[in-house]
Amino acid sequence: MYIRTATEPDIPAMLALVNEHVRRGDLLPRTAESIRLTLPDWLIAMDPDGDLAACVSLLYYTPFLAEVRSLAVADKVKGMGYGRTLIKALIEQARLRGVPTLFALTRAVGFFQKAGFAITSKERFPEKVWRDCALCPIQERCDETAVVLHLTPVPLEPLIPLPVLQSEPAKNMQYIIRNNQEGAKNMSKPQVNKVVLAYSGGLDTSVIVPWLKENYGCEVICFCANLGQGDGELAGLEAKALASGASKVYVEDLRHEFAKDFLFPMLQSGAIYERQYLLGTSVARPIIAKWQVAVAEAEGADAVAHGATGKGNDQVRFELTYKALNPTLKVIAPWREWDIRSREDALAYARKHNVPVTHTEKSIYSRDANLWHISHEGGILEDPAQEPEEEMYQWTVAPEAAPDVAEVVKIEFEKGVPVAVNDVQLPPAALIEKLNELGAKHGVGRVDLVENRLVGMKSHGVYETPGGTILYAAHRELESLCLDRDTAHYKEEMAVRYAELVYFGKWYHSLREALQTFIEYTQQTVTGWVKVKLYKGNVIVIGRSSPHSLYREDFATFGQEDVYDQKDAVGFITLFGLQMKVKAMMEVSDGGKTRYAAPDYSKFKRD
Repeated sequence: MYIRTATEPDIPAMLALVNEHVRRGDLLPRTAESIRLTLPDWLIAMDPDGDLAACVSLLYYTPFLAEVRSLAVADKVKGMGYGRTLIKALIEQARLRGVPTLFALTRAVGFFQKAGFAITSKERFPEKVWRDCALCPIQERCDETAVVLHLTPVPLEPLIPLPVLQSEPAKNMQYIIRNNQEGAKNMSKPQVNKVVLAYSGGLDTSVIVPWLKENYGCEVICFCANLGQGDGELAGLEAKALASGASKVYVEDLRHEFAKDFLFPMLQSGAIYERQYLLGTSVARPIIAKWQVAVAEAEGADAVAHGATGKGNDQVRFELTYKALNPTLKVIAPWREWDIRSREDALAYARKHNVPVTHTEKSIYSRDANLWHISHEGGILEDPAQEPEEEMYQWTVAPEAAPDVAEVVKIEFEKGVPVAVNDVQLPPAALIEKLNELGAKHGVGRVDLVENRLVGMKSHGVYETPGGTILYAAHRELESLCLDRDTAHYKEEMAVRYAELVYFGKWYHSLREALQTFIEYTQQTVTGWVKVKLYKGNVIVIGRSSPHSLYREDFATFGQEDVYDQKDAVGFITLFGLQMKVKAMMEVSDGGKTRYAAPDYSKFKRD
């Protein structure tokens, strides 16, 4: 099932579902307008067919009290857990909004008790009694039971009067509220039973495993995505995670999916962040987080965790994906909570908890590697005025040390997707690996970049993206043959926005998905081949061909008049430049001069 906040197009289906339960006497009536005015407070569940399966809303009486109401489940999914899951999501929403107490009036007492609610008295909620119940036609013979759930410990404050309505009974009511806003900052950690951790096998994520168990008392499942980072990083990873305290480890080979469903769609878009960065780390986080959520749902986990720091981009990329795919999951980011502040602190924690650490020496560089690229940060790169040392590079040879003989590579595309290298058909991941090998040998794909992070700081990094650099160059050239001017130019503008969405972690945003639909349409004719010459860091296009090429030599030849009569240019230029002509005519009227009038050479002295 898929749970999300309701939107305006959902209102008719929500109203129909609620009205069916109203007809049965289970719910009070709601109008389309009342739903529209409270849409942010409604959650809905969609079934696998994309139909509305259940809905529920929160009604906020005060900042400290909210009512669960209008819970409705379609008959075709009853008994399948939709109501239970929806209530769980609603409880989490209330917890995130800082509401300490939830209540409901219900006949399904057992259902709410399973969700953690306890039976109580309706008189405990004068807000409900004097606002809604007083107007109910069956108030005297009401057969509903009040249930309550306390989400956070509520410090007892002196009883103070707080009338909700200006009715005499309400003026005499007193009840306990929590009015200490500072208390919200010191709320205890959320209860977590099972968490899925995005695990790399490095020191930080290895230490996170026992830290989660110690601080949250939860079971920890590790998930690692093989995105082509290399056997060295994956070797012994499962055993290490188990030795660190994980109950289970998932290692999924996602190279093919990464290439096919993430890298190639991004390639088709032409997205490049700040004119240089081919988004190797940015585009990897959504697939990792996607599978993390899938594992959490399969394992019945109620939380996910990551090892991103609180000052970088990756925390946003992970957590936006969690929100988009399953907002009911709790998110734990240890770097925003713990007291570990250095590698030495982490090593000490590892020794204390018997976490296996294979080596204690750390490279001065922070790196991220996958099928698409290797990134480098830190060390000498902290000073952008310094040239990176050659020993830093892990993949590409220095251009000056590359072969003295150029190598020609032919790449074939079908609808904007690369399918073959040098006339050999290859699956997506293998094709990228082949181009990485060829590009790295010739020193292709090095980028030294000062970039603007999402969080507002600048950072200096060096990237190696050999195969991606070749593919971008070849794809761009094939598009130059197959796309008309207006489409090509608009697509270039759109690519800047697409790159920002990927960099900012919004892969699953509706705008990125909508742009992808436009991109797919533009790629229908981008089929053909491109030849490039690789030579000492350069990718030089030397040929391109497509059965859908818009370039025709006979059309472009100036000697031919069948398609284009050169006399037509006079009228075109007149109309195209009319606004410029009118402006100049205004300037010279009444004896004036245009701003580009020739200078008076008589005023210049001769040597």
